[in-house]
Amino acid sequence: MKQVLCSLLVCLLTTGSVMRASAQRGTDTILTTKGAVTLITSGSPISTFQIGDGKNTEYDYRIVDGNMVFLRPTVAAPRPTNLIVREGESIHYMIIAYQDKADLTRLKYALSGKNGTSGVAVVAHDDSQAPRAGSGQRDLISISNLPESPNLLNIDTVTVSKIAEDFGSDRKVNHQHEEKIDGVSVGYAQAMTLSGMNYFCYRIKNKSKEPFKIVKASLLHKERKDTASLYSMPILYKKGPTTIAAHEEASEVFVVPSKQFKKEDEVIIVLQTTEGKQPLVLYLPASVLPKYMVTK
Repeated sequence: MKQVLCSLLVCLLTTGSVMRASAQRGTDTILTTKGAVTLITSGSPISTFQIGDGKNTEYDYRIVDGNMVFLRPTVAAPRPTNLIVREGESIHYMIIAYQDKADLTRLKYALSGKNGTSGVAVVAHDDSQAPRAGSGQRDLISISNLPESPNLLNIDTVTVSKIAEDFGSDRKVNHQHEEKIDGVSVGYAQAMTLSGMNYFCYRIKNKSKEPFKIVKASLLHKERKDTASLYSMPILYKKGPTTIAAHEEASEVFVVPSKQFKKEDEVIIVLQTTEGKQPLVLYLPASVLPKYMVTK
């Protein structure tokens, strides 16, 4: 009888150890680092994305199209905290941690998409996905797109191309508003409004040993008064090369429908490059735009 009890006790202890080990392995860590963003994708729409107690200000996240999260630290050394994500019928529990020098290839994750509650929710993401964005402290993020203008099909591309070419010839860059990843930087040069369209000029400098290819470019507008939403600005015309050779630089001009900004707003450019590499993302305060483009 004692042998049976001992065997049962050993079995229970072993099972408990295995379960604890499984639980420990099941809690995945989402890494963040200075000067880069972490991408999290899901197979189903995300209805809840809560960091800590929901009032955490050490991390900023943005969601666009409901299934891609753009996460970054907002302070020098944020403290680890937990993260709860609900996508579709699945609930995922993870830990957000900060590393001063993190491998950029580890900043891309995909949720498993399995039903139920899971901590084993993160796997390396190898797909070439366009980065998304959204923001705020709310659990449910509403995503809005600017309405298509009837004039989008009637722009004079010849005239716009010439204007964009001349506008992009200015090589000056505001280095206070410049972002660099892996030897490639994007910096704000200038902006203007003309004939019902906004022109944004950015300077791309490729100091790496490989060509930098722009797979997709997105311009986004974040309103301070509505921190839960980002608004896409449809690109009517783009002037500039899609590939910048190693040790070369080029201007990229994006033409979007005209709109007014408030000085607390942000204009965000996201340049997606080749698979496996971090996108270039620049947050531009609207306060640096020409005064006539900004209202109080």
